[in-house]
Amino acid sequence: MNSKVSHSILDAIGNTNLYQIKHIAEPGSANIFAKCEFKNPTGSHKDRVFNYIINELEASGAIKPGMTLVDCSTGNGGAALAQIGSLKGYKVVIFMPAGMTIERKTQIQSFGAEIIETPSGAFLEYAEERAHEYVRENSNSYFLDQSSNQLNRQAWCQCGVEIVEYFRALDQTIDLFVCSIGTGGTFSGIAEQLKAAFPNMKTVAVEVDQSAPLYAKLHRREFVHSPHNLMGLGPGKIAKNLREDLVDDVEMVSGDDSWNMMKKLIREEKLFVGPTAGSNMFVTQKYARTIGLDKNIVTVLFDSAWKYFSIWDGKYSEYESYKTIV
Repeated sequence: MNSKVSHSILDAIGNTNLYQIKHIAEPGSANIFAKCEFKNPTGSHKDRVFNYIINELEASGAIKPGMTLVDCSTGNGGAALAQIGSLKGYKVVIFMPAGMTIERKTQIQSFGAEIIETPSGAFLEYAEERAHEYVRENSNSYFLDQSSNQLNRQAWCQCGVEIVEYFRALDQTIDLFVCSIGTGGTFSGIAEQLKAAFPNMKTVAVEVDQSAPLYAKLHRREFVHSPHNLMGLGPGKIAKNLREDLVDDVEMVSGDDSWNMMKKLIREEKLFVGPTAGSNMFVTQKYARTIGLDKNIVTVLFDSAWKYFSIWDGKYSEYESYKTIV
């Protein structure tokens, strides 16, 4: 690919706009601002993660073009790694649990990456085992491990800085930050910066109700992972990138509420986002009703709606099979 085109794509990562929710805002509620990460080049927030990780690993000498980069993903991270890896001269292999949308698979493969599907029931933990095994058996390969790699969290500090600068320019503060957790990097990296700038603000971590290990831990309940229809959330464990000390409260959200809110955002705010954005907005709106007028809440819109066209009703085979059995 032409180097000018490559640089243009990579330069388009980050610096997304912060949009104030207008049409679904309820009278007497707090102001809601959403960081539009779905506007990154591959249509998700994961572009920030893998651009930063690859740059840092190259600078340290851990990787160099020509190597094979390996990671596990339900789709967004895989697409980001596939495109950025291709632009920078790497081969990419993605381990993905079965059952993800055809749009996600097609996007990853369109950038020349290889997908190795793993059983859906074992979800991401087994995918990670397979990735480690692959790297042991294939020389000149490197497992990026977005779930545990602290560079994931560090990648989000810049996003936090962007949000802080926006509110300082308005001479306003942030009262609450709401963000779903998957790898934990997005929540933790942004929360670090926001709490440093606005010490009195609070945070809410959001988990899908079918896989909420942090909620179970904090409420001393047994954790059981179940399949769900929110790709990217609920990986079945508390990821190492999550800084639990930055979490002030944890909320669970259902897949149905998330998908319904997604379609409301598309219909009324004209924000073409996916269901995990719906998760964040559903919880954000709940808190906006209670924390008071003139308060400011920030959340994140992770990915794009087109990644879900083939399951637009919010249902897919593995999730539906589980519900039928139960």
